Amino acid sequence: MTTLNHVCVRVLDLKRSVAFYQEALGLTPQRELTMADRGWHLIFLGDGVTQFQLELCKEIGRTQPYQLGDDTPHVALISQDFEGLKAKHKAAGLILDELANGIYFIQDPDGHLLEILPPR
Repeated sequence: MTTLNHVCVRVLDLKRSVAFYQEALGLTPQRELTMADRGWHLIFLGDGVTQFQLELCKEIGRTQPYQLGDDTPHVALISQDFEGLKAKHKAAGLILDELANGIYFIQDPDGHLLEILPPR
């Protein structure tokens, strides 16, 4: 058996991305790692409840935005205060798309899609 540990997204500006994920979703830095031999600087964000983490990966020296693929992958997050978070995201103009059942999508500063789900 395996368990999920983390998902990695490439970002252009770590400070900007950490600030976005903290402000928009309440995720906080859990650990930081530089892998100079690979040219990566990593910050792992967590929710403080589960062990699953979001890894933000900055390629050291990269100055050009990433070209995201056409397959539109996304990270899904469950919000315990779904209506409150949705109202916050709507007020900030972050909601890109909303499904008939109320589930919605926002986008981080690098264009990664984030699906926001209510508690089950």
